[in-house]
Amino acid sequence: MMRARGRIAALALAIGMLAGCTGGDNSATPVAPSSAPAPGPLIQHVVVVMQENRTFDGLFQGYPGANTQSFGFDSHGVKQTLQPISLAYKTDINHLRVQFLANYDGGKMDGFDKEIFTFCGVIFSGCTCPSNDQLNDPSCWVYGTHFPPGSTTPLAYAYVPRTEAQPFWDMAAQYAIGDNFFPSNNGPSYVSHQYMIAGESGHVAEIPSDFNQTWGCDAPAATTTAVLQLVNPPPAYFPFPQQFGLELPGPFPCFSYSTIATQLDNKGISWGFYSPTIGLNLGDIWSAFDVIYPIRFGADWVRNVKSPESSFFTDIQNGNLPQVSWVMPSFLNSDHAGSLSTTGPQWVANIVNAIGKSKYWNNTAIIIMYDDWGGWYDHVVPPQYADPRTGAYEGLGIRTPLIVVSPYSKHNYVSHAQHEVASSLHFIEKIFGLSTIQAYTADNRADALDDMFDFTQSPSVFKPIATTLTVTAIMNQKAPTKPADY
Repeated sequence: MMRARGRIAALALAIGMLAGCTGGDNSATPVAPSSAPAPGPLIQHVVVVMQENRTFDGLFQGYPGANTQSFGFDSHGVKQTLQPISLAYKTDINHLRVQFLANYDGGKMDGFDKEIFTFCGVIFSGCTCPSNDQLNDPSCWVYGTHFPPGSTTPLAYAYVPRTEAQPFWDMAAQYAIGDNFFPSNNGPSYVSHQYMIAGESGHVAEIPSDFNQTWGCDAPAATTTAVLQLVNPPPAYFPFPQQFGLELPGPFPCFSYSTIATQLDNKGISWGFYSPTIGLNLGDIWSAFDVIYPIRFGADWVRNVKSPESSFFTDIQNGNLPQVSWVMPSFLNSDHAGSLSTTGPQWVANIVNAIGKSKYWNNTAIIIMYDDWGGWYDHVVPPQYADPRTGAYEGLGIRTPLIVVSPYSKHNYVSHAQHEVASSLHFIEKIFGLSTIQAYTADNRADALDDMFDFTQSPSVFKPIATTLTVTAIMNQKAPTKPADY
């Protein structure tokens, strides 16, 4: 009970910090893996860029040919028109898995005005939690809505002004964009980044309890996780379908489940995970692989986990681009609410430009995606899939943007096919002739982004993406003091 209460208190504190920062068809059938022939030697390098906390409605509002909506309904049935809010807006909003449940609201997508501020009896003492299960009982969730100045619209009903997102629109116009892309999980960043490298999270549903420290094996010893389990029957106070499961006390966030790195290593395929340093200690690197014990304490950590993230540009300049790369932004360049910065789209444009101007352009695919919705509004109902082992719904999450940049991606193409974070895994597996990670991991159900490419076309000539941020300026940015997300 003490571990559970400590975990809830940590989540409540995380929510407080977020608030104070300056189609769900349950029987849906997953997309079958593609049987289309592999593109052979045309793609020899894959670069995955994972940005932070934006929805498709929020980043590509009104994009031609894409499925966007400029309004939504709140929990009172009131129509809310989306308002422009800068990437640099000071306030971050809740995006824990419990907030997903509130926003999703059984597929009605009308709970974006119900921002969970804290939990009864943890930090807030103005109410009583009747079930003493603060995390799973919505009657114990304390809501607090934030409004932008001069508006009565709940903050979540917002979109990024096109002037700030323009580099992304320019990429989409030249290459391919997906308007039916979802996180493979239905919770926050920690979990999504595990699906990015492993197609699973060990059933962890939320951020680790020590949210302000390193994610994984380097976390303080008392750190715990919240794991999703199916409870049959669920408690009477749990208002959601049984398959959404309960979040129960879980282990220390250091695991040994398989990742794509094992397949890459076994086949001699080079890889690099470029990640910001967030402190002076050895393990304070914002890396998904910090969660994986064999990598954190093996040769891969020294050889393949690279920091700072800006060393990616140096490796391109020196002709040392790995065959597979993951590039994570610093908080400043992440697009995350509360970062007080608008440089994220330009940071990504610099990655694209660096590859486009290099010898790697003609054989590279760049996959740009977002790890979670950040609490922002989107109108598309995400399908929910049961985990093959537990039967609990661990994903999909609320819709986020996807851009694919390559000399072989289709031009000015809007993909309406369903994709997810684990599609990047399936794409890597397909390009390099690898097996799926495990029989139960999400790369089995995810597609391989096939419709976004045309390998019969001649490789397109690269045209730089306009940006005012330079690589030199990026290299001179101060090292972050906090991770890009929790």
